[in-house]
Amino acid sequence: MDSGSSVSGLEEWTYYDLEESPQAVQHLIEMYLSRNYLNPLAESEMKGVKFDFLKCLDLYHSKDLDKLAKRMIEHPQDTFRGTIRNYYRDLNRKK
Repeated sequence: MDSGSSVSGLEEWTYYDLEESPQAVQHLIEMYLSRNYLNPLAESEMKGVKFDFLKCLDLYHSKDLDKLAKRMIEHPQDTFRGTIRNYYRDLNRKK
């Protein structure tokens, strides 16, 4: 539910390629989640631990995600909120 709401927010508030980016992001996520993070100490205490959260953190801080974002986001420095703020600021200057 949280991730669905986050996706809706991204679709409404950022400038990115809606055609290609969902598949590209999904591929990147699957690639990171399929990594084998083996920790013998953790495995001895808890069988089948996958470290999915750690993999997500690694993805978030990765060069792969940075490259993908730069390729998919039309104006990477802009946000919906910033654009609206600038729009109203410019309207007030014209008065």
